[in-house]
Amino acid sequence: MGDIRSASRLLGEYQRHTAQLEELRALLHERLTAARQEWRALTEGGRGLERPAGDGPVPLAWGRAERARAAVAEIEAAIERLDFGVYGTCGRCGTFIALERLRSVPHTRRCAACDDGRK
Repeated sequence: MGDIRSASRLLGEYQRHTAQLEELRALLHERLTAARQEWRALTEGGRGLERPAGDGPVPLAWGRAERARAAVAEIEAAIERLDFGVYGTCGRCGTFIALERLRSVPHTRRCAACDDGRK
């Protein structure tokens, strides 16, 4: 028969882990709202939606709008990973991503070692 203390410890770890995931979910939604607002502001009235034709320099406004659109997509993908239960694992090596890294960049797909090229 299992030790009651072990079950209690496991339950405590589960509750701590669940609270951390909810904290990260809230942070992702907060960042998603901000990224969507930035993207809307940059593309208001159709501005910044299409890449300029030709090989000339890309206007600063288009580049900013494209980065905002990419941020929205990255954050939405992170929320989807959270919903599917694979959030917080490195997409390259499969290890867990450190909590502090997720708090700093909650939509990251890689652990620090893979992002720095150390793995």
